[in-house]
Amino acid sequence: MINVKQPDSIFLENKSSEHAIILLHSFTGTVRDVKLLATKLHKAGFTCYVPAYKGHGLMLDQFMKYGTDDWWQDALTAYRYLTEQGYNKVSVCGVSLGGLLSLKLAEKEDIEAIAIMSTPYKKSDAGLAHRLNNYCQRMGQVVGLDDTQISKQLDSIETYNDELNKFQLMVEDIMNHLDRITAPITINYGLQDDPDYRTSAHYIHDHINHDTKYLNGFTDSKHLMTHGSGREAVEQEIIAFFEDHLDV
Repeated sequence: MINVKQPDSIFLENKSSEHAIILLHSFTGTVRDVKLLATKLHKAGFTCYVPAYKGHGLMLDQFMKYGTDDWWQDALTAYRYLTEQGYNKVSVCGVSLGGLLSLKLAEKEDIEAIAIMSTPYKKSDAGLAHRLNNYCQRMGQVVGLDDTQISKQLDSIETYNDELNKFQLMVEDIMNHLDRITAPITINYGLQDDPDYRTSAHYIHDHINHDTKYLNGFTDSKHLMTHGSGREAVEQEIIAFFEDHLDV
């Protein structure tokens, strides 16, 4: 069986820039979700930091040792790391769970600008469990588990129910405090994604009081907007947003 190692965080520093951007990946994803976007933003002149969430990229039994509190701490630690490096101006960019954590950072910390993609305004146990199911099967195939071994790991998902409930509560808490956001924001969704994410994007847009807010639907994009068809259009929009609202 192949041994798997949790991906490392990515730090792309541009010492001539006064601004740093934290890029946050999806639930059951890895830093690869936003690595290419981080590279493009770095080339545009920004310092970029992509933290790796605890457990992500590991087998399901290791993944389920962690939960939303840990991933929030990963995001918060990234913010504090950048401020300790001397960046007084920090922005956030995230996809799916990364979008949620971006909003939470903006509600609690001094954030310059926010770009989110495929960000849910509510989540169900069933939807989260389905993501874990897919993750388990994908990781099992990567390391060469047989069907019996994969089934055993799948059966363990029900032991994670408390964490799935905490995930839902986190989403509710973030959505209840959108009025705390005081930074420019761009809210993006894919028209090839589940229609619920379009509803989510509109909900978030309508409940943020800041005057500078944008809502964009991308015709060719699916859920992971940073990959696949439509990726370049998404990259261009986000880079332009940060260039317009931040001094490189």
